Amino acid sequence: MSISRRRALTLASLFVASPLLGTEGRAEPVSVPGAASFDMTTFSATSGGDADAAFAKALAAVAKAAADASKAGPIHIVLNLEKNASYRIKRPLAFPQLHGFELNGNGAQLINTTRSGTLTISGCNRLTVRDLTIDYDPLPFTQGTITAFDKQAVEITVKIDPGYPDDAALLATLTDGFFKVMDRHNKALKTGARDFLSPAHATRASDGLIKVHLRWSANDCFPSQLPIAVGDVVTIANSGAHAIAVDSSVATSLIDLKLLASPGMGIIENGGEGSMMLQKVSVVPGPRPKGATADRLISTNSDGSHFTAVAHGPTMEDCSFANTSDDAINVHGFYYYVVAKSAPRRFLLSPKWDIGLVAGDDIESCDHATFRSLGRGKVAQLTKRHAPELKAKIAQLWKNRSPTTQPDLIYDVVLQQDLPLKVGDAVTSLTHIGSGATVLRCNFHACGRVLMKAPNAIVENCQFTFATGVALQAGSDIGFWSESGFADNLVFRNNRFSHCVNGANELTAGSDTLGTIYVGMVAPQGAKGFQDNFQNRRVIIEGNYIDDSYIYAIFVSNADGAKIAGNVIGQTFLRGNTFGAGEFFHIKPDSAIFVGRARNVEISNNVAARGRIATNAVAIDPSCDKRTVHLAGNRLA
Repeated sequence: MSISRRRALTLASLFVASPLLGTEGRAEPVSVPGAASFDMTTFSATSGGDADAAFAKALAAVAKAAADASKAGPIHIVLNLEKNASYRIKRPLAFPQLHGFELNGNGAQLINTTRSGTLTISGCNRLTVRDLTIDYDPLPFTQGTITAFDKQAVEITVKIDPGYPDDAALLATLTDGFFKVMDRHNKALKTGARDFLSPAHATRASDGLIKVHLRWSANDCFPSQLPIAVGDVVTIANSGAHAIAVDSSVATSLIDLKLLASPGMGIIENGGEGSMMLQKVSVVPGPRPKGATADRLISTNSDGSHFTAVAHGPTMEDCSFANTSDDAINVHGFYYYVVAKSAPRRFLLSPKWDIGLVAGDDIESCDHATFRSLGRGKVAQLTKRHAPELKAKIAQLWKNRSPTTQPDLIYDVVLQQDLPLKVGDAVTSLTHIGSGATVLRCNFHACGRVLMKAPNAIVENCQFTFATGVALQAGSDIGFWSESGFADNLVFRNNRFSHCVNGANELTAGSDTLGTIYVGMVAPQGAKGFQDNFQNRRVIIEGNYIDDSYIYAIFVSNADGAKIAGNVIGQTFLRGNTFGAGEFFHIKPDSAIFVGRARNVEISNNVAARGRIATNAVAIDPSCDKRTVHLAGNRLA
């Protein structure tokens, strides 16, 4: 496969920072001209067995070396941990404003004992972490078996698996998050279980026995959901601190890193140039804790990895994700909603977070009713101010959405050229949206979605098994999460899928995400049917193998320019019922592939198995421009 210019430059910069990036196995430190090397044994020997004190001394030495060298320019600094050592830490390791720094784990393990963050990387350039394992003790989640529940199935009694925590500190955190019914054999969500229930609080009834009060009934069932039962295995977790947090950095590399638990997201990168490299990174459940008789069923309490408002998306190669409580990967920008137009070219915008839009950014607009683009432009000026007098108007814009974290913050923006934006319309940065995200040869088991809301994205030669919901998704979420943007120059190629979308939520009348592979959009609450736009552009879905899907194999909508070719599809709608799926779009499923509200589409040489639901290989919705939809060589087998 040819390598893009951006990709080549990224690789080149990483090789400069870490000469052993391409070597196999665990990296050994090498002599680099102008380098400074520190060994953790030096600091451990004078710290009386206190790992936090040893790391404090080590990081102080690293910071001093970096400061001493700053007048002459950045140098390569390496901190070598003791080979195969285990460090029990109470405080995160912080790496601020380092250039060319490398943490060489040498097979060591960091055991976080406080359910806090473990690595924080901020303002760094070409920082590398390699050959390191991160775990938590006590674990930041628990699991067990349902022994009883009340008539409303709101108060659930759970016998905790031996070796798993039920301490007061953990139970106090269980005020939201995930209560999931699991299948121990598949180490995945139980087929037909609700994708998630959410605890309101939890209390300890006796040793190893807790009562969990849910926010809504576990047996308030919709047609596709199986009721809970005594004997069901459950996991209980709430999102907290993220294990690895990267902010405002460029070309961070994580190599041969194993992350075995996280109180929140596993890896999060916020803002900055991005271009993170993940090679042979594993975000998977760790070993059984001491005294346990059952395997762990969670790796992270929230997303496995998350990339927000970075200029360049991550490159992931040969990575593994399993049992992330939410999405495995999410790459996106944000929408900023128009509060007012104060002058020609000048708009007051409300951000969700104070991140992701700066002067000089290229932007695209989005109409609040059709979600079509109202044009592209560039931010000439941007200033920020608090406007308490506008709080009511701002709150109205975020109604029925995940609320803004900045209830009175205004971005006062001047564009180079005017756009016909009205109150409620949105803009997103095209500069800070994770462009070029690439996922190659990775494995995903029992995770949430791999979400690519970034342009120029590639997911190729990956394997997905027992995905809770949609396995691989692209397109805007201008609905609840206000995450941008639409697909643009997207490739999903040569991936394999098995037993995906086994949760209950996608198979509901209200679901608008209906495929193992889904390219479309998530509209705001109250919207119905295919929205009047063709904003997903230049989409290629080819050479994928999709078997035993619980829903459509491929579902594409709101697209202008799509190629769906050479995909091999086994059984779809595996439960033999659609349970109301499709009603959102006023369709009754009868095919393996569905295309709605699209134009300039080629669908060719796809083979699909005949099933109880799939009596056609391909279905085209009347909302499509059928004059520009071309079908050839598609067949049922």
